[in-house]
Amino acid sequence: MASDLTSADCLERARMHEQLAGATDDASARKMHQAMAAEFRRRAESGISTGTPVNRPILELLSTPV
Repeated sequence: MASDLTSADCLERARMHEQLAGATDDASARKMHQAMAAEFRRRAESGISTGTPVNRPILELLSTPV
C-alpha cells in the first residue's frame, strides 16, 4: 500500500470501511470498520499524511521511533 495517502485516498478508504461496516453482522467487526472510517475521514479533513503505511500492525507503529 502507498505510504502517502491523499485526502481523496483517505475518503475512498473511509467509504470502503463504511460499506464493510454496513455489510457485516459481526458487532466487533462493524465497530472496527466504523472506527477505521472515522480515522480516514479525520485524516482527509486534516490533510494528515503520516508517511507510515496504513496496513502495518498498530503495535509496530507504536514502537517505531519518531
